[in-house]
Amino acid sequence: MTNLDFESSQLQLLTDALRAGPGSPEWRAAMEAVNVTAGETGGEAGNAEREYKLLYAARERLASGRQYREVRAGAGFTRKVFDAIEQEDDAAGATPRALPAANLIAAVSALVILGVLAIVAWLIIPGDNSQQAANDLSQTYFVNKIAETTFDNGLGADWISFGKLPVEAKTGLRPTAVAVGAGDAPEKFLGGGATYRRAIDANQPFAVEASVRIPKISDAVVVQVFVSDNASFEGDSATTPRELAWLVRGTQASVAMPNGAVEFADTSVRAGQRINVRITANQADAAVEMNGKKLWSGPNQLDPKKTRTVGVRFLVQGKPDEKTVPVVESVRVLVPQK
Repeated sequence: MTNLDFESSQLQLLTDALRAGPGSPEWRAAMEAVNVTAGETGGEAGNAEREYKLLYAARERLASGRQYREVRAGAGFTRKVFDAIEQEDDAAGATPRALPAANLIAAVSALVILGVLAIVAWLIIPGDNSQQAANDLSQTYFVNKIAETTFDNGLGADWISFGKLPVEAKTGLRPTAVAVGAGDAPEKFLGGGATYRRAIDANQPFAVEASVRIPKISDAVVVQVFVSDNASFEGDSATTPRELAWLVRGTQASVAMPNGAVEFADTSVRAGQRINVRITANQADAAVEMNGKKLWSGPNQLDPKKTRTVGVRFLVQGKPDEKTVPVVESVRVLVPQK
């Protein structure tokens, strides 16, 4: 018996023949394809009814044979698949699984947030590292006056004189008209001035402001506004071991540091000029201004544990003309508002 094509060609041929009916080209083509099989099974079709039955039987046989060729999942197939997956997981149990990406991102984000919070706390919580912020003089406003004088008639209760060079307070503070520089060393400078009577704590920010008038230019007279960590004035010049000072000699204004270095020098001083000097300081830093312009700022180089002494000083060489002597017209000491 000839094997029938179970795929689709003969099945489609028989289907088309049964639809078209006896005598049609499809019918005749189907009969020719089935005749061999019919002869082998017991003879040819003699009429339309036998032909129809023959074609129908052949088609049914093809259709039923095609079903046997379909592949379908048997009973328990799904269960077996899941069992196999579980067995593979058990076999790989010793190998650590990779951390899911979402969990990894969440962990990294949490660490970043904790780091930011730690930095903010470090900046805000008071401690040794906060001292720099407290020492920022540019953010400190000195508005409370603790001393002020114009030296119109004496030094007053807040100021005391020092040094070998006598000073007088009458319409301003100035050296007295006496002969100086006599003797074997007339080139030496003789010093004297006035200081604020009360010492200022090292951790107390403050400002000292002075108004100085320069009648004429002279290299034989020096005027200073200073801050020191020592109240002992020594020698002919009546200076202390460590001072931060603004000074004018001739046409030059300078800022002298406690270590002896000169941090600033300006030769713009003119005769008849009135100069407003401002020194601000705290435990570690200081700044010097002249006529509203900052000349210098930085570490004050003073002992952070010693109290501060503020004052003005004159240094005179020989016997200068009285008209060349500078005059300190006013001084005041200020602290920040509490």
